[in-house]
Amino acid sequence: MFKTIFLKEMKDVLRDKRSITLLIIFPILMMAGLTFFYDKILTSSEEEDFTMAVGEEVDSELISQLEKYMPTLTIEKFQDVQKAVEEKKVQIGIKLDEDWKQRLENQEAIPVNVIFDPGSQDSSTASNIAMAGLNQWQQEAVQLRLAGQNIDSSVLEVFQIETKTTKDEDNAIASFMLGILIPLLIPMAIANGSYPSATELFAGEKEKKTIEALLITPIKPIKILLAKWMTISLLGIFTGVLCIALLSIFVNFTTELKKGLAVIANPVPFVLMSIVLIVLFAIFFAEVEMILSMMANSVKEAGHYMTPVIGMITLPMLFMFFAGEALSLPLYAVPLMNLFLFVRDAFSGQLTIGAFGLAAGSYALLIIILFPIAAKLFGNHRLMLGK
Repeated sequence: MFKTIFLKEMKDVLRDKRSITLLIIFPILMMAGLTFFYDKILTSSEEEDFTMAVGEEVDSELISQLEKYMPTLTIEKFQDVQKAVEEKKVQIGIKLDEDWKQRLENQEAIPVNVIFDPGSQDSSTASNIAMAGLNQWQQEAVQLRLAGQNIDSSVLEVFQIETKTTKDEDNAIASFMLGILIPLLIPMAIANGSYPSATELFAGEKEKKTIEALLITPIKPIKILLAKWMTISLLGIFTGVLCIALLSIFVNFTTELKKGLAVIANPVPFVLMSIVLIVLFAIFFAEVEMILSMMANSVKEAGHYMTPVIGMITLPMLFMFFAGEALSLPLYAVPLMNLFLFVRDAFSGQLTIGAFGLAAGSYALLIIILFPIAAKLFGNHRLMLGK
């Protein structure tokens, strides 16, 4: 009888086009769109063409020098350099005194005005390129001046600095982006995947007045509740696993984002632990949605209850900036927060079996606590029959 009820509920849910949309189409579009969007953010801006404005009075010799030290910038002449930057015709503008050459020969400082828009990423990147070129020009000029006075340029070097990173810089940035993308999108997809079934199997049946016929059957209410709960949970689990599979596929077609996966030393245990947490989170969230749907008298009212709860999935991302980067076991007991910590610590190499066990245990405990509440609500015929 339990199997019959479960199959009936599953068929009823899958007949709904809204369920198919949120189960399959939404995850595909969301994972594809955001994966390639994040990859675009990581794509090096050095591959882009930037234009630098100079005044119309600038001579060809100065342009040659600027092209020498800033080969990646295209130089164009404008009557008003600042206006050209403000109107987004160019990414950066530069002004030098007309007597720059004489000042250089007289070993005097040359006033330089670099004009850029700090609110534009392209403009800021172009300004960094220009500043690097000016610094190189300045260093070479200083070396020539010192050589003219028979002074070794090495006297200017106080430190010989050599930096060593603990991991590849490109991989580290990509893993940081994945650490935001994965724990944000997958729980959201799970919540949206189970949302239609959660609203329909309780609030929807109240609204249609079909719940009464189900409650008066000789089947134990607990079996009916379990069948509905399993239906909602399985749909959430399906969406979560689908997102993992889609992300694995789409990341391989990216240029920068796929580098982030290289920092995980043991990907197989990470994937297996991720699936376990996805299953537990889907079961836990199904209970939450189930309880909220029982308290509503219509699908619309259930939506009003569930929407803020689904929106709360994004809150841990804000707290992550204050949580510190070191492994913090107590925070693994906090629902949703532990998903973000799990992915972050996996990419940083800090994840331990104890942390995973605490996260999994916290969800198991919440599932055990919430089920009697759901059972009590479902056993309340006055509540379940609605208005």
